[in-house]
Amino acid sequence: MSTQPTRGSLGGASRPGHDSLTVGSSNDMGDATAGAIVAPELLRSLAEVKGQAQFLLYLADQIEESLTQLTSEADPSHGAFLCKILGMYSSQLESKHQGLGDKIAETCQEVYVTVREYDAV
Repeated sequence: MSTQPTRGSLGGASRPGHDSLTVGSSNDMGDATAGAIVAPELLRSLAEVKGQAQFLLYLADQIEESLTQLTSEADPSHGAFLCKILGMYSSQLESKHQGLGDKIAETCQEVYVTVREYDAV
């Protein structure tokens, strides 16, 4: 069964002037016309997705660097330390990846709802 996204999926609609981004057009007089409102929850959700994606990139860079160090490491104790670090990075990468997928799906639904509301105007 397919579920239709709703405005409430990220906390509901917001009112103009209350930390919202108003999307609309201007008429010939220069007055802003009523437009669709982008909920602050959507903007926060997008920022969170970007932050999590940046953290995943950071983790990938750290894993790559640690693997390079591991292959050239002659000291067994330092090699064991790098293996523990790599295990920790791998665990973080796995948990952040799963959370990011869920957040992306939720955010995409909210974007879909926002675009539909804007198109209806």
